[in-house]
Amino acid sequence: MKKKDLFCILALMVGALFVVLSAPVDGLCQDKKVYKLKFAWNDIWGPKFRASQIYRPGGEMQRMLYERSNGRIQLEIISRMFPTGDLFVSVAKGKADMADVAMPWLSGTYPIWSWGEIPGIVSEDPVQGLAEELAIYQDSKVMEIYDETMKKYNLKFWFVTQWDAANGIWSKKEVAKLDDLKGMKIRVGGYLPTQGIKALGASPVTIAGSELAPAMMAGTIDAVLTSLGYGYSIGLAKVSKTFTLTPLSPTWSAVTVMNLKTFNALPPDLQKVVLDVGRELQQMVSLSTTAEYMMSLDTVDLSGVKRTRLSKEEMDIAVKECQVVEEAWLNMDGPWKAKRPELLSAAKAAVAKYRGFTGQ
Repeated sequence: MKKKDLFCILALMVGALFVVLSAPVDGLCQDKKVYKLKFAWNDIWGPKFRASQIYRPGGEMQRMLYERSNGRIQLEIISRMFPTGDLFVSVAKGKADMADVAMPWLSGTYPIWSWGEIPGIVSEDPVQGLAEELAIYQDSKVMEIYDETMKKYNLKFWFVTQWDAANGIWSKKEVAKLDDLKGMKIRVGGYLPTQGIKALGASPVTIAGSELAPAMMAGTIDAVLTSLGYGYSIGLAKVSKTFTLTPLSPTWSAVTVMNLKTFNALPPDLQKVVLDVGRELQQMVSLSTTAEYMMSLDTVDLSGVKRTRLSKEEMDIAVKECQVVEEAWLNMDGPWKAKRPELLSAAKAAVAKYRGFTGQ
């Protein structure tokens, strides 16, 4: 072999070796970069609800991101960094990188993401309703719409935190049929449930959550529309005779969002970590909320409150009468009005697909 040929071969080998050696060095440098992100934790429920504890310092969210990223994603979790109603805008503007946003608080401003308050999309039974709602948030078409609409506000949907349905009426008198609601003064939270209560013949009243039990005791209100667990936690079992399931407000959820620029600044492998962890967290929370609801049933039964529900025939009539809620949602002023029918259709299709699989 000529010396010139040998030199060329050696040069090629050295060049190839340089490429091989340089790539891992670059990779190692990238692996060492730590992304420190601020999470604005709403923290409005305290330790009474297990699902809220995934957000706490040392909780599943912080730990899973840290471990899956080999320490490259480190969260600083700040409790009540902003008021509940300001979290959405705070993340959009980059004042925090992430936050759990209770969407019912913002339903009047961003109605497109409050579709869960419409009666009849998911089952009034909280266990079945939680599973159906999760199927909606796992649907690719629904997520496509969320990504498109949230992008306008520099946000990235991360995962949903489901609470038990806010569709039960804690009442001082027994509610066995729709006619029993006529003329009742019922405390309701939010614009859409208010339309539903009025459609069923009751009078909606607005009172702060901390004052509900005293208000019922004093006769200021006759009943409260809220969830089983929350109602019990604020003392409604002490002043109520019955808890009746209705098709109103069949979901109550928080959407955890990321600042889009923050997400896009992460390398692809860490973006995948974030999305994978989010999917696991929303499945974890759904199961936790379902279990918590089931345990709450025994607690309420032991309190002496009678649990009941409208008959299937009455439920069907109530859903039909509450069609005004869906119409109100479609016509409310606010962004993405033209996109709402598409999201509503996708949500209903996702539930139909889920029911087709389960046979329910």
